[in-house]
Amino acid sequence: MNSCLKDNFKLEQLSSDMEFEPGLVAPLLYGSFDMDDLVEVIDTGDYSMEDEEGLVYYLVYADTIHSVDDIVKFDIGLEDDDMVSFFQISLKTLNELAIETRMQIYLEDENHVVLDSLFDMQGIVLGSSTIDSSGKLLEPTENENSSTFDDEKIGILDDIAYMRVKATMRPSKRDEPFVKIYASYILDYELSMSANAKISTGDLN
Repeated sequence: MNSCLKDNFKLEQLSSDMEFEPGLVAPLLYGSFDMDDLVEVIDTGDYSMEDEEGLVYYLVYADTIHSVDDIVKFDIGLEDDDMVSFFQISLKTLNELAIETRMQIYLEDENHVVLDSLFDMQGIVLGSSTIDSSGKLLEPTENENSSTFDDEKIGILDDIAYMRVKATMRPSKRDEPFVKIYASYILDYELSMSANAKISTGDLN
């Protein structure tokens, strides 16, 4: 005699103490900017011109440091940070500009009070591209920096309302008065997060 047992799965029969930890990876912010975007914050001495091929470039003062300050809204829709067991933010960049950038990202609440910083006190350095003597790109620089939140930092996740990006920028070559940087070269960036969130089966009934 043949027999067949059929189980009917019912969510309410599961223990409410069971927990799943689904992994989440999501982009937070991405884009790019070029020299035309940076002209407002980098002193070019009003020196923009075209080379023999008709390509526009700027002559940037080599001995000056320029600051950039920007802020973006941060809301991951988190209702209870106690359910988060792992949280990490990663920054990927691809830099064609002959400019070295030191960056820090500050985490602020809705009143713009700084709660913490994303990276350590020194911030991170985004390396300059490699260019030849005529300013033409030889090799872009790729960087990836990650910040894994400890328990204390996870505890402020639901209080974070903004991310403030502060950066100092300076040309990488400082042995001449000016650095030649082509307008078409860009810096691509992508800020993403990955997380594990515990989900109680009792919340799914």
